[in-house]
Amino acid sequence: MEWGRELGIHEYFTWDFWAPQTVLLLKKLGAVSLIVALTWLALRIRKILISRIFVLTRLDIKQKNTLESLLLSLSRYVLFIIAFLMCLSNLGLEVGPIIAGAGVVGLAVGFGAQSLVKDLITGFFIIFEDQFSVGDYVSINNGQITGTVVSVGLRATKIRTWAQHVVVIQNSEIRISENYNREKMRAIINVTVPYETDPADVETAVNRMSERLLKEMPHLFLRDAAGNVIEPPQLYGITDVENQALGAKYTVVSLVNDQHYWTACKEIRKLLLHELKELGIPISYPRRIERIENEFKYGHVSSTS
Repeated sequence: MEWGRELGIHEYFTWDFWAPQTVLLLKKLGAVSLIVALTWLALRIRKILISRIFVLTRLDIKQKNTLESLLLSLSRYVLFIIAFLMCLSNLGLEVGPIIAGAGVVGLAVGFGAQSLVKDLITGFFIIFEDQFSVGDYVSINNGQITGTVVSVGLRATKIRTWAQHVVVIQNSEIRISENYNREKMRAIINVTVPYETDPADVETAVNRMSERLLKEMPHLFLRDAAGNVIEPPQLYGITDVENQALGAKYTVVSLVNDQHYWTACKEIRKLLLHELKELGIPISYPRRIERIENEFKYGHVSSTS
């Protein structure tokens, strides 16, 4: 015991030694807890503020959802970084060298992460130019990916396919995007009938189909300010007479609401086939026609007296 007193070890087991350390630790933990609580409160407030701000704007609902999701994501990262640095500062660590070191590391990483920079730049222009928004049905890179946009970020875009798979594609990989949701779309339906069919009969079938659709499903079609259908289903005309020798191809067109595009195309096809069948007009399919010519034998006729 005397040896321990000579070395001063017994001081580490006294309250006088640990009291100021404990108080300092409690203060730091209290400060960190306060920072965490304020960060949580700031996250809740920023969500309410961003939602209220977009309620006052006149943006389209899809644009609003896209920008709101992006701002929520960016603000969350900013708040997390600030809270982390404040916690380190309260724990006694120097934040300045950490920030300077992060800048140098970021510069070094930037040279080796050019694709990431390309993703960020492309994502910015996708959002800024409003190429597509959350909820839009799109086709990426000539049909390589087709589905509904789930989220649009600065680095990547998430698309849910028809099979409900979520595909994540880097923004820099998006070269061609085809958006099926931009207020209006033109339904283009092709049907091929035999060459022998009278074009007037096909036009009659199209008109009957159009009248029935306008009566039963008027919500499918695009209307003007006065409520009149801008372009009801109508016969555009004969668009192909070759068509691999199957027959004459007729095209039916109509302006429809973008959200009802697939339904409108489906209903036009179904009712058009029904009306053609009612008029006795068959749909062309591969056929083989054999032509048999009659053979006549010519002989000499002789008479005797």
